[in-house]
Amino acid sequence: MTTTQLGSAKAVDVALVRPVGARVDRRVMLTHLAASVLLQSTLTAVSFILPVVAKKQFGAGDFQTTLITAAPNIMAIFSIFWSAVFARLAVGRYIALYWVVGLLPLALVSFATAYWHVAVLAVISAVGNAGWTPVAGDLLKRLYPDVSRGAIYGVLIAAVQGFGALAAWGVGAWLHESADAFRLYMPLAAAAQGVGCIILYRLERSTRLEGHETVEGTMMSGARSISLRGLLAPVLHMRQILREDRVFARYEAAFMTYGVGWMTCAALVPLIVTEKLGLPYDRTMESTHMAFLLASLVCTIPAGRLIDRLGAPRTCMWAFGLYAIYPLGLLVSGGPLTLGASSLLYGMSAAAVNMGWMLGPVALAPTPAKVPQYIAIHTTLVGLRGAVFMFAGVGMYKVTGSFTLPLVVAALAFCWASWQMRSLSGLLRERAAAKVLG
Repeated sequence: MTTTQLGSAKAVDVALVRPVGARVDRRVMLTHLAASVLLQSTLTAVSFILPVVAKKQFGAGDFQTTLITAAPNIMAIFSIFWSAVFARLAVGRYIALYWVVGLLPLALVSFATAYWHVAVLAVISAVGNAGWTPVAGDLLKRLYPDVSRGAIYGVLIAAVQGFGALAAWGVGAWLHESADAFRLYMPLAAAAQGVGCIILYRLERSTRLEGHETVEGTMMSGARSISLRGLLAPVLHMRQILREDRVFARYEAAFMTYGVGWMTCAALVPLIVTEKLGLPYDRTMESTHMAFLLASLVCTIPAGRLIDRLGAPRTCMWAFGLYAIYPLGLLVSGGPLTLGASSLLYGMSAAAVNMGWMLGPVALAPTPAKVPQYIAIHTTLVGLRGAVFMFAGVGMYKVTGSFTLPLVVAALAFCWASWQMRSLSGLLRERAAAKVLG
């Protein structure tokens, strides 16, 4: 094989579909960045600490705490239905609906007087937040060229994480001073998110994306009737797509295995910081969410450039392998310093995985119109693994009385997922080489 042929094969493996796009409009990117910060930085800060608030302020048990921890992941299963709604509403109306269902309920937590109030509102909000990824993926596909989408997405995520770290520090410090601080910062976060929705709406108007393309390829600028049959159609199509698109199916299989590890760790962290380490709110945020966000902030932009060069499968292969160390770090953590070190490693790994999580389905979708559906399928499968593995991890802990078994299982799952991505990456290179050779 010649050097030119090798280069061509690599290009196919990296981008899968990589037409040369137009130059990126800096004003568009900055507007997109501002909206993303207002929406996502505030959401991650208030959502991460909510299970700890439920446990400390409302006496939630271990499985009750896990219910709130798991809700955003389990309810991601509704993303496939949100993609059907997205295909039938103008983007502006869709964004407004997303705020009402996904973000406003968290503001109402400020009025909670019992655990079940918090749990119900958290679940409703999680159902609504499953609607974020279809519009987020659609905008990424339409606003930015394929050749630089990874780097741009890295900048967006880095900004979200940087401001998210500041928000997490503020929330932790505020709760340390006043245990009822959530009654004030929750409504403030919802107000900031409302501003973010307005900015996002103005962005899609200024870029003339209000007439977004549906999965079926038709154009619509306004609302369209939403029937039960129309909402169920993506579920029926999901199995067909996974059966016919074997590359996408194998990509999702690797992420399913990765999810065993990630969901187990995510479910156990609130229990580790409260039952094993007994950390106060400020130390909890500093040694977990803040440390994670800061490490991810430093690594996100390099990860975006890495995915532009290597492609999603190879990037995730290395990231999943590094991830295997994280649960072992949690296992040996004896205080905020060692827990913080584990969280830094978590952030480094997650920076690359986050790139593959969003950009893999975006690149694998055969047409721009299919991107929201592929993203929705990807997000829906998050819900399936969250419903099983978060509670399975806590169940292993409750049965054994130790964090050892679930965290070792998590480490093994990360290793297996890395091997799956390695196998998929090899398959893609072979196909690309065969295509170049004719």
